[in-house]
Order: sequence, then structure tokens, then C-alpha cells
Amino acid sequence: MNGSNQTGADASGVLDMQVIEGLRELGGEDEPGLLLEVIGMFLEDAPTRIREIEQGFASGDIKLLERAAHSLKSASANVGAMQLSSVCKRIEEIARQQKRDGIAELLPESSKAWNEASNALRSIQG
Repeated sequence: MNGSNQTGADASGVLDMQVIEGLRELGGEDEPGLLLEVIGMFLEDAPTRIREIEQGFASGDIKLLERAAHSLKSASANVGAMQLSSVCKRIEEIARQQKRDGIAELLPESSKAWNEASNALRSIQG
């Protein structure tokens, strides 16, 4: 399998490798590219959700903020980016209460988690 099991040196410290392996196994021999396809879709979509979170916070659009955090929470968990998923969950929970208190402190944390997750996922893409 010429390197398809390579996960990248930094991926295992940032990603839940059981999720990655589950995606790899799900594709199996019939769809060996499924993992890379899912990672590619996530890497393409996540920056939009992050911008929506930031825009929602800046403009006071709590619904946009909540919706974007919810989407990114789920998508992150689906690719094993559990730290990013956790931060998004906290943002979503605050927004669901129609509040913004505490979100400003979570935005830098979400950016850091995104950078780490995206780098780790790109290392899997090769």
C-alpha cells in the first residue's frame, strides 16, 4: 500500500488516530481514497466555518455563531480533530444561551486548534 498507512509524525499528537483508522478502514479496498477525500472536504470547508464564527462574534449574530460552531464541532470530530471540536462545542454552548461572554477568549484557542489540526491532516494527505 505505498505509504497509505503513513499518518505523519505530528498527526498522532493532535488527532484521534482511532477516528483516522476508522475512516481508513471504512474506505477499505473498495475506496482507499475515502480518508483523503474526507480530509480534503474538511480542509476546504473548515476555514469558512471559522470565518463565520469570527464574523458572528464581531457582528453580534449569535445564530450564525452558533450554527458555524455546531457545524465545525461535528466536522472536526469526524476527522479526529477533537481539540478543535471541543472548543467549538464550548462556543456553541455559550451561543445557544444567547450569550457572547467567554467566546472572545475561545477564539484564539480555536485558531490554535485549527492550525494544529489542519497541519496534522495535511501531513496525512502527504
